[in-house]
Amino acid sequence: MIEHCIRGNQLAQSRLFNMHYHRMYNLCRRILSDHHDAEDVLVVSFTRVFSNIRRFEYRGENSLEKWIKTIVINESIRFSKANNRIRYEEELTENNHDTSYNEDLSWIDADKVYSIIEEMPAGYRMVFNLFALEGYSHKEISDLLGIAENTSKSQLRKARMHIIERLEKTQQYGTP
Repeated sequence: MIEHCIRGNQLAQSRLFNMHYHRMYNLCRRILSDHHDAEDVLVVSFTRVFSNIRRFEYRGENSLEKWIKTIVINESIRFSKANNRIRYEEELTENNHDTSYNEDLSWIDADKVYSIIEEMPAGYRMVFNLFALEGYSHKEISDLLGIAENTSKSQLRKARMHIIERLEKTQQYGTP
């Protein structure tokens, strides 16, 4: 399929797009939170994929998906920076919350957590998604976003505290 994509075969490109669309859309949506922004970034990302597919080097199973994912993440970050959507708070304010929550969390609805993450400030959301969901290290995040490692750590801690606070409010009052 890659060879056909390199030759510009639109059927192969369509198949590759359809194979990866759903996962990459969800990735964009987690980073950007807005449906229209995610769609725009996907168009740019897959345009980049198809124009650079000659450079792709097969490195084992899932290497193509990882390569596409890297492009999608980088495009999402570029989009956020270009639209001045990311702000990072350098100072970490002390809070009494312990982010190693050990209570029974069986009452938590995954959709509720997703909506909390989606509504977080962009800096928190981006670092949280890259670290907790995509598995990037703070060093990798700092390189990707052009921030200090400590800023990445601070944003992650704030994101976790934000999620815990919103979940506590949901449990206490029934609404996030």
